[in-house]
Amino acid sequence: MPTEEGVRGAAGGIKCVLGGDRVLKLIEYLLGPDARSIAESLGTVLVCSGEFSEVYLVSNLMADAIATLFKRGYVPYSAGLYAGRLRRSRPEFIPSVSLLQIIYDSVGPKRAIEVSEEGLKPFLYGNDILRKSVTKCYEPVSRGEVVGILGSDGYVYGVGLSNVDSCSELSKLRDLDEVAKNVFDIGWYLRGGTEPRERKYKVK
Repeated sequence: MPTEEGVRGAAGGIKCVLGGDRVLKLIEYLLGPDARSIAESLGTVLVCSGEFSEVYLVSNLMADAIATLFKRGYVPYSAGLYAGRLRRSRPEFIPSVSLLQIIYDSVGPKRAIEVSEEGLKPFLYGNDILRKSVTKCYEPVSRGEVVGILGSDGYVYGVGLSNVDSCSELSKLRDLDEVAKNVFDIGWYLRGGTEPRERKYKVK
């Protein structure tokens, strides 16, 4: 199995590291120790970097197979559960909607904003979250850090970048004030058609 320093592989301009602790520490920072435990139970962290650094969680069996691929000069294009994107600057980790859904279903929402059905519609077209659309807020939230965007049905519809430092700030905002910037929404999968598609994550 991978060591703390990780098992490394590279091919075709893509570098991958299997193992290591940075992603797990970031998950714990964002969503708490229970969330880290859930992520650890889902498998070993795999980070593959090319133009972007993408994070996956792979089973122990798959981790062993990937380590063998590394030895033969190959790296996987993707593997296991897509967990999010790793960055050098804040936000350092943008969790995927799949990872957030698993964690929220297990331990309840954290760093999350619940949005009305009327607010979800523009969000799913790439727009930001306004105060009038927010029905609930789940601490902790902090300006410039990620928040999960929930519907009233409990599903995660995307990830935003918070414009507030606490849920209590919402009471001071006007209806049309921006609460969270759209970083990613699941409507991305349906948009684009024959035109060049927008960037998956809208964060500089």
